[in-house]
Amino acid sequence: MSESLPIVFGVYPLLLSGLALIWLLRLQHRSWPNWAAWVLACGSIVAFAFVTGPWAYTSYYLRYVFLGLFALTVVFSYFRMKRSSPYSRTRDDRISVASVLIVLLFTVLNSLAITSYYPSGKTLDVTFPLKSGTYYVLQGGDSIVTNPFHALAHTEQAIDIVKLNSLGNQADDLAPRVLSAYQIFGEKLYSPCQGTILEVRDNLPDNPPGNPDTEHPEGNYIVLQCLMGDILMAHLRRDSIKVVPGSIVTMGQPLAEIGNSGNTLEPHLHIEATKDGKPIWLSFDGRSLSINSLITRK
Repeated sequence: MSESLPIVFGVYPLLLSGLALIWLLRLQHRSWPNWAAWVLACGSIVAFAFVTGPWAYTSYYLRYVFLGLFALTVVFSYFRMKRSSPYSRTRDDRISVASVLIVLLFTVLNSLAITSYYPSGKTLDVTFPLKSGTYYVLQGGDSIVTNPFHALAHTEQAIDIVKLNSLGNQADDLAPRVLSAYQIFGEKLYSPCQGTILEVRDNLPDNPPGNPDTEHPEGNYIVLQCLMGDILMAHLRRDSIKVVPGSIVTMGQPLAEIGNSGNTLEPHLHIEATKDGKPIWLSFDGRSLSINSLITRK
């Protein structure tokens, strides 16, 4: 089952957006209010997929293609709409209850997704720990709709980061079975702050994609004590960690490489922070991140 999950993650925003477009095309609208209500309903579904879908599995840029397709669909349905006579109203003229319920539901979900970029509570601001390329937040933000697996694991302040290629994909395929096919595998990890190394684990193997090690959730990891809190960086590559507990590190110092150890389906950097043993939010160079955030480093 776990091997098929990346495929599910990759396909679901495509299916959700596609179904909304097909639905809008197939409906026969006989009045302006009815048409407008369904445009809002289908638009709210496309917006949800745009904001919360893990587009790095297919292409980050594909999300904009669906926005363009939605605009074309709206125009097409507008000109196709059959206007009813003002003297002979029918049941088709009334606004559908279903469209109203869909708008309300996805308005709430989209609001949660947008506000996830503005986390509540204390925030630890550090330097982004990766340096060469375009990086993408696969999961993160202050909302269960943008950070679902971390929220279920009670680590909702954590962020998962992958690297994109020139086509906006995190890997050479939707769910490749080779670690080297993932853009971030073997990427150098740098210290996000000046501080002291508290804990290190470096002896666990890198799992084949889709085969998580549930007994060691963090896999190989580093815990770094910064001035304002402690940072956990997990799922690191075996035998790549260059520091030991007690080491004093400077900001930007190489620490390790990104791997696929621990409870992870594919290579990525898991990063989270605590202060006095309590989870706090992370921001990078003054910027809070959520799902679909892009970070470019040259």
